[in-house]
Amino acid sequence: MLQSCPPFIRRDWISVGNGQQLHLAQYGNPQGIPLLYLHGGPGAGCDISELALFNAEQYWILLLDQRGAGRSLPLGDLTHNHLNGLICDIEAIRLSLGIERWCLVGGSFGATLGLIYSGLFPERVIAQVLWALFIPSKAGINWLYGYDGAAKLQPAAYGLFSGNPSTITSLAELLEDYQQGLSSVDTVQRHYYARRWIQWELKLAGARLVLPRLLPEAVLALADIELHFARHNYFNAMSVLQRVMPRVTARSVLLQGMQDAICPAALLQHFLAEQEHAITLITVNDGAHMLNSESLFLAVTAQIHAMWMWIHQREIA
Repeated sequence: MLQSCPPFIRRDWISVGNGQQLHLAQYGNPQGIPLLYLHGGPGAGCDISELALFNAEQYWILLLDQRGAGRSLPLGDLTHNHLNGLICDIEAIRLSLGIERWCLVGGSFGATLGLIYSGLFPERVIAQVLWALFIPSKAGINWLYGYDGAAKLQPAAYGLFSGNPSTITSLAELLEDYQQGLSSVDTVQRHYYARRWIQWELKLAGARLVLPRLLPEAVLALADIELHFARHNYFNAMSVLQRVMPRVTARSVLLQGMQDAICPAALLQHFLAEQEHAITLITVNDGAHMLNSESLFLAVTAQIHAMWMWIHQREIA
């Protein structure tokens, strides 16, 4: 996948206030169509392997590590980590680079951010390709972390995730147990809870080989940020998403793997059926959640190229 990796241009740490330094790496063609990549998690950070999605000549590719994630500083910060901050950061990056309009690409919670941003700033987004959209509703949170959703698909893995404590009978209590574990002064206990949290999601995503590649600090930061957002109901992201969906004017393609166990197709279809929108939904029958799903990767890559063709044809016309 990395044989055709777009050339590296530069990297910067951009200050956006409150001590936040956002890591931004640029690749590809500086004269190409500007494109912002939005990673998931929240808190996962960007991976260089994701550059395999892009043609080096077509796009000026911007890999942004969101607050507290990847190489952004401070790593794992929660104090100023919330939905409004993430959206404001996207606009701050655009302004700092002097970009008038750009494209968005992202998956999972990154897809959620893309839709919200494109609804709040419709005049700034030309087109976007999103996949595995996370629905930040009560149903979406319950499916991922509760006892009656994905837990039934992977009962043994969920037992390890929940710890099977007899005193915990609700999702709220489970999240509180993780909050206590991840905020413990005992470093061993903190890392134990962090690995349990991340291993549950990786099991659902079918990405068992990812965790050993992550440094312990990155595992802890990812678990901290994901729990932080889950405990705060994603900072009202669902109501914001519902409110701005009708304002999205960019050419928007959303891909959904029918085997996605983290963001199930049924939740997405129900959400879209209730919204006023002009999004094109493409289902990938054997696609899962992450880009390590070959069919999803190929479908996303094809749509990113189709997005360039659509823009190129408009420019010629």
